[in-house]
Amino acid sequence: MPGRGRTPEVLAEISRIQAIWNDCRARFGAAGPFLYGGFSAADAMYAPVVSRFHTYEVELKGGAREYAEFMYALAPMQEWITGANAETEVISEYEP
Repeated sequence: MPGRGRTPEVLAEISRIQAIWNDCRARFGAAGPFLYGGFSAADAMYAPVVSRFHTYEVELKGGAREYAEFMYALAPMQEWITGANAETEVISEYEP
């Protein structure tokens, strides 16, 4: 669903999240690949956002892009995605 729902408010929120991710990676990136180096509650909280950005093909830059790509490739994320793809209940207005 590339580009869907990109209101000015949504674009502002995307920019805000990207700024947070870039700041975290700049400050804590030497300690590991997650927002604060090691895995934390922040990464668990942002996992659905990573998935949403992937679904809507949100273009990220710098540390935010690297973080989102790393998170999306994690085995637990891939398990979650596989489970979601196996789901049989759908809401047609939200399907491509």
